[in-house]
Amino acid sequence: MWRTFAVVLWCVFGLLPAFSQQIQVNRQNKTIAITADESVSVDPEVATITVGYQNYAPTKDAAYGENVVVSNEVTKALLNSGVPKSALETESVQLQRAERDEKWTEEEKKRKQFEASQRWTIHVRADKAQTVVDIALRAGANVLEALDWDVSDPKMLQAKAGAAALAKAKAIAEQMAKGLNAHLGDLVYASNRAPISASAGSFVEVEGTPTPPPPPPPHLVLYPKKVKSDATVYAVFAIE
Repeated sequence: MWRTFAVVLWCVFGLLPAFSQQIQVNRQNKTIAITADESVSVDPEVATITVGYQNYAPTKDAAYGENVVVSNEVTKALLNSGVPKSALETESVQLQRAERDEKWTEEEKKRKQFEASQRWTIHVRADKAQTVVDIALRAGANVLEALDWDVSDPKMLQAKAGAAALAKAKAIAEQMAKGLNAHLGDLVYASNRAPISASAGSFVEVEGTPTPPPPPPPHLVLYPKKVKSDATVYAVFAIE
């Protein structure tokens, strides 16, 4: 039933701007126009996690070899934990001469001639994000970034926000009509002007040690963020 309502709502919101130009304000066509904002926040349903492994070595082959070994351990641990292969994507792979940091010692400059890195994007249910991050870090990942929370159907959340904004617009219009000793009539026109706005995660980099990195001493605890959708509705109601 809700899906049917959502479809109808989107159809109403998708009316061509030309239709609004047909609304004439005169004694024969009495209307009330309202612009209302509303937000809807819900618990996240899915999470997109980007983890990786970054290392340095004095030679290109050494940097590549270490990265492959540890990266394979990370992906193997994720797959063995039940993460489906379809949910695991290679985000980036790099092997290059390291950009020197002036703060490095002479010994570090010799040891960090080349840099290798890999990043993976993992799509999981929100309630599995904590487990996946823990497994990846224990297996050797030393980079954690771009942790995003979302819902499985963003359009449905936007429709919910639009419905809330429209209900708010109607409540305001009813109060206005009451003040005019009139009766609020049918909805004549409605337009949804707002895009979906989802929360974004933060960037965290965890320092690691060469092959194999030990588990991080502190335990990283994730606190899922609410997913928010905003809507602005312009609605025109007839009054009698």
